[in-house]
Parts: sequence; C-alpha cells; structure tokens
Amino acid sequence: MAKRQKFHTRLCDVLGIEYPVIQAGMGGFADPPLVIGVSEAGGLGTLGAATYTADGLIEAIKEIRKGTKKPFAIDILLPDSLEDMAGVDKEKLREYIPEEYKAYEKELRKKFGVPLDYHTHRQVDMWTMEGTKKMLQVCLDNRVPVIAAGLGRLGWVMPECKKRGIKTIGIGSNVKMALKHVEDKVDVIVAQGYEAGGHTGNIGTLAVVPQIVDAVKPIPVAAAGGVADGRGLAAALSLGAEGVWCGSMFLLTPEATFTEGQKDRVIAATERDAVITKGLSGKTMRQLRTEITRTWDQGPLPPLGWPLHLILMEDIIDYCYDSKDQKKYDEMLVTPCSQATRLLNRRRTTKQVIDDMVKEATQIIERDIPKRLILT
Repeated sequence: MAKRQKFHTRLCDVLGIEYPVIQAGMGGFADPPLVIGVSEAGGLGTLGAATYTADGLIEAIKEIRKGTKKPFAIDILLPDSLEDMAGVDKEKLREYIPEEYKAYEKELRKKFGVPLDYHTHRQVDMWTMEGTKKMLQVCLDNRVPVIAAGLGRLGWVMPECKKRGIKTIGIGSNVKMALKHVEDKVDVIVAQGYEAGGHTGNIGTLAVVPQIVDAVKPIPVAAAGGVADGRGLAAALSLGAEGVWCGSMFLLTPEATFTEGQKDRVIAATERDAVITKGLSGKTMRQLRTEITRTWDQGPLPPLGWPLHLILMEDIIDYCYDSKDQKKYDEMLVTPCSQATRLLNRRRTTKQVIDDMVKEATQIIERDIPKRLILT
C-alpha cells in the first residue's frame, strides 16, 4: 500500500480531517457519492442541500454515513431575503412575480422548446425561512459533523450547534461579511474571491483572502475562488489561509452530479467562458454561458431577485435536465464553474484530484519555491 502524504494544518484539527481541503457545497451537483468520495480521500465532503427537501436530506445523511465514517458537512442557504418572506410558502411566492415576467417566461418556453404544460416535479424546502428552518432542524437532530452557510449567516442557530458539538463554516466575499461570522462565533471562515464558480462576490481571491485572514484572527480561514490544483493550495497557505474550499476541481469526477456533456463543456472552456450572471437564480452566479443566461443578460427585462427569479425559471431549467433529447439541451444546462477553467482539463476520480493537489502543493513548498528563491 502506498504511503499517505502528510499535509496537516490547524484547519484539519478543527474539522477532524486529514487534508486541509473542503469541497464546496455545489448545490445540485454535490450529492452523497461526491461527499463520500471527498471525505474518504481525506478532505471534507459537503452536501449541497439547496436542491433537497427535509425528508430527502434525512435519506442523504443516512447514505453518507453508510459510505463513510469520516466527517462531512451540509451546506445550507440562508440569504437575508428569506427573512422578508416568513410565513410564505412557494406557491404564495409566485404571486410576487410580476405579470410581465410570467408572460415573458411563456415566450422563453417557446424559444427553448419547453411545453407550456410542463411543470417540474422537483420539491425543494429551501425557498422560505420556514423551509430552511426544517432543513436546519434535520441537521441538528442528526448531529451532522459540520454545517456550512453557503449564503447568509448561522447566527440564530449557533447556540444549538455549539450544544451538539457541530462545527460551523461561514462564507464571506468581503471583510464586512467575514466579521459577521466572527460575531456569530463560527469555527471556520471561507474567504471567497470573485473567480469562484456559483454564487460569488466581486473582490479577487488574491486580494480578499489576506484581508479576511487579518480581520478574523485567530479563526482559521479557507481560501476559495479559482483554486483548482496544488499551486492554489500552496498559494492559499502563503496568503495566510489554513486550507482551501474548492468546487470546480471536482466537476469532472465520476462522483459529481454532472452530465458527460457538461464535463465536455468544462474541458473545452477558456477562462473567459465562465461568466457572472443573475439569469438563473437572481443572485450573481458564475457559470459557463448558455442561451438562457444570454437571454436575461441582454434584456428586455432585468432578472428578478432570489428566490423569485429561480421560481420563475425552474420549469425551463428542469426541462433541460428532464428532456429525453439530452444532447439537444446539454449546452443549456446550468454549469457553475470558476475562472480556473483551463486547469479543469481531464477526468479523474475524487481521490486522484485530492491526492494530486496535496502532492503538488507539497512539492512546491518543499522543493520548487526554495529552488527558485534567491536571497542575498
């Protein structure tokens, strides 16, 4: 048996993991197989709970625990906009969508070949504050090892997490948000740069990571945004982070919930193809451009806010996945991806991805940098 590479930081001690590599929540694309694969490989696997119901989350947690005895995380979305919708269910939320948007959605159905009578069967609880509280209660009742707030903050649930020994992760794309997580006393803070795939901020990784590291000491920080290999991990440590939070580098693994067509698109993409858009969820999101994103980015109506825009678009988005003519719709599928696209150039298992990252980072730190460094 090959000897395991040692690569340990304070982040590992806090989360109980072997390597300082946290897999991002990747809502909709990180299901139990990927979570199990990452945790078994020595990182922290994270389930993106945004596409689950409370009952589905219970089953997913059971599946993860059957597959691994190691720590894992559940990623929950808690955007501030939910607080304005307390007591409102999903169907009631539809009433907040303006009529001109409903009419435009019908035009888009015709444009993209989506039948007017098609309605998604996907059930999601995280549309409202009540639904999100149900999801959090599942996490608390099942004493999951780690809860991450992919959007928003965990302040009001922190006492219950502390009581149960559940570790917590907050994500910030600027110092102001990071300090809110400090106020909440989370265990780990992710400093996420603009280069990241999915929902992201507007400050570059190289700039935002050291600023957040300095602002939140002594809380350990994981760097995120365009980190896709060992060079990114080594750079994160140089910036003062204790590890990394990565999503895109797992997209090409067999364990990710990605079609082969989506993987082909990622491999073919350049760093300019991963664009920021509000055309899918109503929040700024980096993904490979599609006809759907072009339609909203170029008008005639601006996207609605989250979650109304996602509710408006969910039938069209889900039809692209459900259609039997999958090849026709492959280029329209939601494909979150960071700007590190040219580094995502081959299919590997999750274990290979993590092993390669750790091996490369070790070589850079121990050999490559000392060789290149000239001190006089």
